[in-house]
Amino acid sequence: MTRNREKFAFTFLLVCTSFLLVSCGGSSRQDPCTTIKVAGGNECEVRPLSVAFIISDKGACSGAFISKRHVVTAAHCIPTADSTITVITQGFKSEVTSAVIHPSYISEPLPLYDVAVLTISSEAPVIPIPLLISRGVVKGEKVVAFGYGFDENDRTLVERVEQGGEPLKATYLDVENIYIETIATISDGGGDTCVGDSGGPLVMRGIDDKYGLIGLVSFGPTNCEVDIGVPGYNTNLQTLSMHDFVVSQVGLVDLN
Repeated sequence: MTRNREKFAFTFLLVCTSFLLVSCGGSSRQDPCTTIKVAGGNECEVRPLSVAFIISDKGACSGAFISKRHVVTAAHCIPTADSTITVITQGFKSEVTSAVIHPSYISEPLPLYDVAVLTISSEAPVIPIPLLISRGVVKGEKVVAFGYGFDENDRTLVERVEQGGEPLKATYLDVENIYIETIATISDGGGDTCVGDSGGPLVMRGIDDKYGLIGLVSFGPTNCEVDIGVPGYNTNLQTLSMHDFVVSQVGLVDLN
């Protein structure tokens, strides 16, 4: 049994917006990379400001800034009817002026080609996450997913901040299998991606030892707070049609 990972309670969304825009600030001490170490404790290359929190009347999702004006996220996060979509990162908030979904996207029975590109109304103060093309993901790879969703203790981002933690979380995953549309991942023992992580970046190291974007969180087990041995699935941005779609919508994209 699986679930898409975008739905939060409406009241929780209001509190989240307040925390992200006011309480979290922009100090380097608030940088999750100082407390959430990636791949053996090295400084992570995906800066927290580059991971977006996305709100619409459909729910809440995560995303990745692929340029200062563009965010990639899961297509299933995009409302079917006209509605306001807001992109938030620490100290920054902007409305979405256009949302383009991959032309091959299907939602049933499971989402495939689950990627959308959002254009925001003003430039964000971020360092965009590069697309990784220097090497392909392989089975057994160690990867990391970033998102603002529930953690392995079933805590919301607000609860994490209230308890002295960081709003952004990093989830360590192992690649179980690779398909044209998706990358299947399994938890390494610390919980899986969860509600609110949909569209969040899946990253790994390139040949230069720097991180790059290879996928976006899409769907996974219903019980994502514990490790039950069931894989989650992430949109494979290394597939040519997915990569070309993103580049066609953004134009100039950083590559790694």
